Amino acid sequence: MTVAYRAVPGVDPNLLSLDVHAPNGACHAPVVMWVHGGGYQIGDKKNQMDDKVRLFNDAGWILVSVNYRLTIPGDPASAQFPDHFEDVAAAVGWVHDNIANYGGDASRIALLGHSAGADIVSNVVTNPTYLRGVGLDLPSIVCAGPLDTMGFDKVAAGANDPDGEKEQWRLALGNAPDYLTSTSATHLAAAGIGIPSMIVVVRGTPQRRQIQSGFVAQLTSLNIPATSIDASSLTHNEVNSRIGARGDTVMTPPLMAFLTECFSK
Repeated sequence: MTVAYRAVPGVDPNLLSLDVHAPNGACHAPVVMWVHGGGYQIGDKKNQMDDKVRLFNDAGWILVSVNYRLTIPGDPASAQFPDHFEDVAAAVGWVHDNIANYGGDASRIALLGHSAGADIVSNVVTNPTYLRGVGLDLPSIVCAGPLDTMGFDKVAAGANDPDGEKEQWRLALGNAPDYLTSTSATHLAAAGIGIPSMIVVVRGTPQRRQIQSGFVAQLTSLNIPATSIDASSLTHNEVNSRIGARGDTVMTPPLMAFLTECFSK
């Protein structure tokens, strides 16, 4: 079922909508929210969802897939900082307020995302500003999975940009003069503010792996439970496509173990 979670004048309603995939007979079911990738510029909540719907529904969980405003290079009226983060926070607010109507448990929401979606997720769960904007706090998310981004530390990403991520960040977030630090979760993370437990993918170039592992280390140093998935055998796209795929042994087992433990608390 597709529903609008907010309305912004002049914005395509599809960009501010989400899809609720609930298993039959859902009652007080945990909720997994998914934020798609696409470099802040492309992507849709319907992409590569079939395996995820089956995986999470078979576990008895509700899956909510989220759209958000996109950045169109050269169009200053398209999404800029903090639009993407505020949209996803608004989607969390809608789920918190309405998911009981679909058989969900608003006290057990996990927020996952891939690529640019991972960068967005990491900001929403480490910077209290965005959830406060919809009347919530960081503990409203019980666990999070920002899966495969270098955006945790945009400063450490440096000038090397083989995947074009730095240019994507500049186009989407560069209207904030300090975006290299103010949108980097490693710099935002602090003790005692309610940051949830997290699972992070580690893969790619040595620099990328160092940034991803560094975020896990930063969380651990703050006594925030954090773990990682060694996805060194996968491509960036496979990190997404393997979730729930039959026979997958890299992404699905550790992610499901993490979420099962999270939802059992």
